[in-house]
Amino acid sequence: MKFKFWILLISSYLIAFSTNLIPSLKHPDSNISIFNLLATFLLLIAFLIVIKKVWSSGKLHKSLKRFLLVGFISGLVIYGIKIFEDTLMNYNVLDMTASIQYLIYLLFITPLFGMNYLFDMGYGNFSLLISVVYIFILFAVITFKKADGPNV
Repeated sequence: MKFKFWILLISSYLIAFSTNLIPSLKHPDSNISIFNLLATFLLLIAFLIVIKKVWSSGKLHKSLKRFLLVGFISGLVIYGIKIFEDTLMNYNVLDMTASIQYLIYLLFITPLFGMNYLFDMGYGNFSLLISVVYIFILFAVITFKKADGPNV
């Protein structure tokens, strides 16, 4: 039963990732459509379904909590690197650390990039917004776990 929910989460992640990949890489030159927004909302709904169904069964899955925490931290890292990129253009160390941001941008920000249809932000500010989304989902995980009570 729980396996179906994990399949739902993984498949919605892959749909959102593949739908939002090209617009997130080419932003602001590409157009974000309502289709990208719908794929992102599918992923967010899948997160909520998995949180409610899997946690109501009493099993705490630390992997989802870790994923959400790393998503939150990655949004902050991308925002921080973007700020330093704008102010310190000529440092090679910054260029090396900026290459790290592309991997975490693809893994954690790209699947939710359809929300940029509503906000039309640059990638640094949008990454900060997505880190807030990840922390809200993480708080939902913690809230559902506390509502279920302790496991015996």
